[in-house]
Amino acid sequence: MKYRMQRIVSVAIATSLGLGVAALPSSAAGVGRTKYFACQGGTGLTKVSVLAHACPKGTKAVTGSFAGADFSNANLSRANLTGAAMRGTTLYSIMSGDIIGVPASLPAGWRLIKGYLVGPTAQLAGAKLVNANLAKLDLSNASFYGANLTGANFTLANLTNVSLSKANLSHAKFAGAKMTGVISAYEVGRPTSLPKNWQLVNGNYEGNVVEYLVGPGASIGGAQLGGLVFTKVNLSNIYLAGARLVGTNFSGSTILNGDLASSNLQEANFTGANVKGTNFTNADFEGANFTNANFTNANLTGARLLSVAGSGTATFTGAMCPDGVLYGSLGANC
Repeated sequence: MKYRMQRIVSVAIATSLGLGVAALPSSAAGVGRTKYFACQGGTGLTKVSVLAHACPKGTKAVTGSFAGADFSNANLSRANLTGAAMRGTTLYSIMSGDIIGVPASLPAGWRLIKGYLVGPTAQLAGAKLVNANLAKLDLSNASFYGANLTGANFTLANLTNVSLSKANLSHAKFAGAKMTGVISAYEVGRPTSLPKNWQLVNGNYEGNVVEYLVGPGASIGGAQLGGLVFTKVNLSNIYLAGARLVGTNFSGSTILNGDLASSNLQEANFTGANVKGTNFTNADFEGANFTNANFTNANLTGARLLSVAGSGTATFTGAMCPDGVLYGSLGANC
């Protein structure tokens, strides 16, 4: 009984001093601050804290319960979350940084890492996550635009639809990460590892080097990858609409169900490539090589096929031809 009373008193003292519950004995795990105080204005909630405080002119003080609270799109930068019981809160698309204290709990899939709330949909543009351990986390739909990810560990993480544009990836680890839909351009530094079939390549825009992460499911519409070599690689489900791919070599590669609509593919090499189901609407193939390429079920509506080599050896079964007529039908001009 005496030992139990000592532990209860310890919890009470720690709470009064604003210490994080995470630092308390395991028996105190259920103890936490259940209310928040914030300022509400035209930009939503700001100055979130577990302590009551004054609000700037033009905003009003509000309070609520963390349980069931909706912090969607809120700015939690420099929020005081010491001991906050946040297991039932919604953190959709929140911004954060320099978080004060340690919450008693967070929603499933969320972590407090280097002062940032990290999880799916987190807005972490410009975040400083040097050497952060993000392995195996679900970070889908999050933004790391311009973030410093030097040495960060994304091994086996879910990076579906994540933005990594302008991020510093020096020595970052991406082995086994799920990167479908990853948006990238102007990357800084080179990662230590990438998932199978992924690579960091140097593009060129108006004489400037632009680095992209390229792999199956990559989202790099408008990429400047003219003249690069992608032979015998898997680029299925890639989004390359509006890209400049003049003279790019795709020979022997697999690009299933990709989207290269309106891309400049003049003199591109598709020898032996498998591009089943890919969208090439309004693409320009002038001077391209189609020798033994597989365009089954591809969409070539509005495409320009002037002076294409090897088209007689290519397969167009089920493809939509440039004139909008199904291959094999009367008038089809594949």
